[in-house]
This record gives sequence, C-alpha cells and structure tokens, in this order.
Amino acid sequence: MALFEELQNLMVKYRFSPRKKLAQNFVINQALVEELVKLAGLKKTDKVLEIGAGTGFLTRELQKKCKVIAFELDKKLCGLLEAELPKKNLELRCCNFLEAKLPSFNKVVSLPPYMHSTEIMYRIFEADFETAVLVLQREFAEKLVALPGFCEYNALTVLTQHRYSAKIVERISHECFFPRPQSDSAIVLLSRLKTKPAVKNNAEFTRFVKAVFRFQNKNMRNALIIAYPFVRDIFGANEKKFSEKAAALELRDVKATLVEVKEFEEIFNRLKK
Repeated sequence: MALFEELQNLMVKYRFSPRKKLAQNFVINQALVEELVKLAGLKKTDKVLEIGAGTGFLTRELQKKCKVIAFELDKKLCGLLEAELPKKNLELRCCNFLEAKLPSFNKVVSLPPYMHSTEIMYRIFEADFETAVLVLQREFAEKLVALPGFCEYNALTVLTQHRYSAKIVERISHECFFPRPQSDSAIVLLSRLKTKPAVKNNAEFTRFVKAVFRFQNKNMRNALIIAYPFVRDIFGANEKKFSEKAAALELRDVKATLVEVKEFEEIFNRLKK
C-alpha cells in the first residue's frame, strides 16, 4: 500500500487531520524513508532517537534495524503509534522532546517539525551522538553547512561544525509530504568529527558562541566586551582582565560572522586561560 493511501486510512480510523499548530507534515514517500534508514548505517546495537514520530512510517523501518526511542507530542498520534507499531525495539515517549530528559542514544534519524528546528538542534547537541540523519527545511539546512561571511552563518553553524561534519545529501521536494510544506526540504547528514575536541566544556562553549552572536555585527573585541555579562561565570569576575584579553586578540577587529569555527575555539580557549 502506498504511504499516502495508508495515511488516509489512518486519518479515518483514528479520526485526526494534520495540525498546523504542531507543524505536522507527514512523510508519504517510501523511498525517502528508506534513504534515511540507509544513510544512518544502523547496527543492532544502535539506539536511535526520533523526534516527532507522527504516523510511524519511519519508526517501523528503524525498528527493523535497532532500538528506537520515539518522541511524539500529539496524544492522538501516540495512541495510533501504540496500536499500530510492533512493540519490539520501541520505546515510545508521549511528551514534548524539548522539555523531556534526554535519553541515551548514539544516532538520530528524524523528520522533526520545522517550526522548532533551532531548539531541537541545540537540544540534541547536549548529547554526544555519532550520526544524525535529519530532514529539515532547505533554508535551515543551509545554515548548518554555511561558511563564514555568508548570511546563513550564525551561532548554530559554529556549534554544528564544532563537533560534526555537516553535509546536505539531497534536496527533497515538498511533494514527499502531506500536507505539502511551503518550501522544499533537504536531508542533512551529521557525522561526529574523529579529531580530539578542541574545547573541554561543550556547554560553556555553546553559551559563549550564542552570547557573541547576539552582537554579530560588531567586531570581536566589542562583541566580547558587550557579551561579557552573559558569560561572566565562565571566564571569571574580573571584567577588566577579560577586556584586556579581548583587546589583545588577533581577530579583535573582525566581525563574528567572519570568524571561522576553529578560530572561535581558539578564542574561547585563550579567554579561559
């Protein structure tokens, strides 16, 4: 049975329709589902996180490979998932992923709701996963792979490339979903870098980068000085010493949007000394 026909049958059986409020656009392309599973390179020992399981079309394919921890906020869809999916390899959590305690997982395969993409990315970056295969809005996906100087380059770009190799694998037509989203999508593959982390405390580095990009149109020296109140506890209470370090940076006159990921890491480590 084609996925669109199956979706229609499920909508009748469980009396639901896509909710715009929850940004529900259900995948109806089996080839796309299979491609996501293939890209993840799943093994029996893997634990996969899925955010927004929806009607479970992706979930059931993941279950055939390994354990799946699936989050779904919609109560009707949770009932559907509980009734329709096999119990094997499934841990279903009927709650808001952004508010829940992070489970233990090593891979992410998901078609998350586009309206919460930024928050979801920051949330999964709290974990140390190996691989993520995500379907995201194309414009958002381009932020994850952007280079310094491009308008898409922002704090999330830095924090993505700080720990992962990011690649847009394929652009996806809006015809793969029902209802059709207003823009096209893209498959993004994140692979954890094999090099030793340049920063010891990832949570602190995240706060630092986000604080600096609040003032991204200023040069690094001024951005750092203005951002200091947001990161005081990371770098110590001596504001004068912090300002002196900021003024001594080689990149002090360069805007944050032109600073490369490795340079952000170097600046952070220098300010921590």
